Amino acid sequence: DTVVDRPRSVPSSLGLRWNREGASMLASAGGRGLCARCHISNERKSGRVGLRRTAPSSPARARRLLGPIRANLPSSGNPSSPSSKSKSQQPQSKTMGVIKPKQLQGSVVAEDAELSTTFSRRDLVELRRACLLAHSTKGEVAPFPFAGCVLVSRKGKVKAETFQHASGTTPAEIQALAIAAPKACKGGTLYLNMEPAHALGQEASVEGIAAAGVARVVLGMANPQPHLQGKATAALREAGVQVDCLSALVLNPELEEEGAASAVAVADRALALSREMAGAVVDTLEADALWTLKGCLETNEDLLHCVAKARPLCVLKYAMTIDGKTASVSGHSAWISGTDSRKRVYEQRAECDCVVVGGETVRSDNPKLTTRQQEGHVPTRVVISRTMNLPLDPTCNLWDTGVAPSLVITEKGVRPEAQRALQELGVEVVAFEKLSLAKVVDHLYDRGYMRVLWECGGMLAGPAIAAGVVNKVMCFVAPKVIGGDGAPSPVGDGLGLEKMSEALDVTDVSYEQISQDVLATGYLPTSTSIFHVASEAYGKSANPVAGNGAAGDAEEVTFYKAWRKYGMLSNFYCVDLDIGGRTWRSVEHYYQAMKFSGVGFAETTYVMDEIAAQVSAEEAARLGRSVQQTKPHLVRGDWGQAKLEVMREALEVKFARGSPAWRLLRSTCSSESEAGLCKLIEYSPRDAFWGNGFDGRGLNWLGTMLMEIRDQDASNDEA
Repeated sequence: DTVVDRPRSVPSSLGLRWNREGASMLASAGGRGLCARCHISNERKSGRVGLRRTAPSSPARARRLLGPIRANLPSSGNPSSPSSKSKSQQPQSKTMGVIKPKQLQGSVVAEDAELSTTFSRRDLVELRRACLLAHSTKGEVAPFPFAGCVLVSRKGKVKAETFQHASGTTPAEIQALAIAAPKACKGGTLYLNMEPAHALGQEASVEGIAAAGVARVVLGMANPQPHLQGKATAALREAGVQVDCLSALVLNPELEEEGAASAVAVADRALALSREMAGAVVDTLEADALWTLKGCLETNEDLLHCVAKARPLCVLKYAMTIDGKTASVSGHSAWISGTDSRKRVYEQRAECDCVVVGGETVRSDNPKLTTRQQEGHVPTRVVISRTMNLPLDPTCNLWDTGVAPSLVITEKGVRPEAQRALQELGVEVVAFEKLSLAKVVDHLYDRGYMRVLWECGGMLAGPAIAAGVVNKVMCFVAPKVIGGDGAPSPVGDGLGLEKMSEALDVTDVSYEQISQDVLATGYLPTSTSIFHVASEAYGKSANPVAGNGAAGDAEEVTFYKAWRKYGMLSNFYCVDLDIGGRTWRSVEHYYQAMKFSGVGFAETTYVMDEIAAQVSAEEAARLGRSVQQTKPHLVRGDWGQAKLEVMREALEVKFARGSPAWRLLRSTCSSESEAGLCKLIEYSPRDAFWGNGFDGRGLNWLGTMLMEIRDQDASNDEA
């Protein structure tokens, strides 16, 4: 987890994209130039930023939009104390230096007692590096809150670079502290692209940082999740650690209505400045700070959308000719875009939880919707069909669930024989009483999905935009001309606005040339920009949200994904378990491996070792389920009966008295109610055995076992 070969993608605001060999970082379109790994090192030594634009600049306009922020040359020594030099020792400059917030009417930067901070060029360089590290496993694991960390000693030397591998695995900051020598940690600085988690049972990061003697922590953005926002920052400051947060400086979530701009106005001004910088050099520290913040926000734009909208980030992807056609008049569309563009699409699929198409796409194209990679994350293929007019031929690519899971969403009572036929092929079918795209997106959110890629045709894309469920657009434009009045367009008649004044603006647009094609990416009005989404997310209160792992009332607690509230209760949260003379990284590791225990095949030993070696529970589950499906003869014959006992054994070890997991489990009992009245529910729409299922009538075995362990422990206390 400490070596970065090639992130699959990086935020466009960083202006970097790794080539396929991982030897260098290439600037995306826009005249940003080249920046190899050695340039990152040079940035660290000089305290300067290596990415510069070459067009004529207008620093005055940038300063006017961002607000009057002082810019003085930073000290080149210890990043833990950037103001260590006296003012007379610091060379003066109007375009380089440190940020010191001031309270002035209309300024993007808001005054706060806790924001008496100082950011240097070096700080911004290391924050961007942390963002790049955070991208290391994108496409290899399902989307989760991505985190990267850089540890710099008090002498200014980089001692560790780490990243969190997947949801529920060891946090990046804990890895960094474990790698570096104690002497390197003491008085050093930790750079994190996002505020770490700090909650009941998750105190290890804050306690480890304080115990190691780290003097300063620099955060790119505050954690937007209501149950975590600002918690680690407050705890670190209470422990005597200096904490500086870039998002708190630029997008203050606690702006007052009078005397300062509103949160929306702040986001508007930040977006306006980013537009100004899109075509000009703004070689100021405030510009660097904004681009760095934008990179941090884009690194976790999935999470920000989930918090702000209580829905996953929905991205509409399509390819069209230069005259705006997605296929010929006959419907033929292979291929509009070039090979490199299609490779980018495969990477985008790997970075999403699921890929959505409509029935028309299935009937006309027979797509595979796979990532074309042998390993890594496998997104679910989702088909939305109100009529269930779908091919039932087993040779249909989407019904091959051995390659990737498939989900069909429809209405109850529509062609029930077709629904049963697909279920017999291994396809999951979810039927609503009344199908709507809003319900579809809400259901995908309940399944824990953070990012959804819509690859549908115009017949579904238009209604999706009209319904407000699409947040972002990725448009590949190929230098081809098709013509034809009957040739389809990316957005069909489902939108059909009559006046140009009604047209939907696509904002915060970026352009990138991919071989002969051009990729345009931007936000629809549902999101406007990453700054607006962030402002909305930070403004959310800590009110419980159904399906978000939050407590409903004193007698019910729901949990599901490892990164959400009460996520430590999930069997996908990694906690080392010593069972049978072997250490397992999580309950899920042990559970998946035991499927093949005691079977008289030599191959089962290899499978169990491979499952145990997986870094994350997600990867262990993926491997175990794949072997179970493709090689059922390796699964133990009594697994149907034994799996309850196996799960119970692992849970008892994980929730042993005194452990962090045990403290969280005990907290689910309200002091106002008797033990046993506080019900635990695994809020899993896809699992009706261990969870509550789609209709809420699942067996909820995992929640039941946790309640039994908790209540038995409480009974022992009473005895």
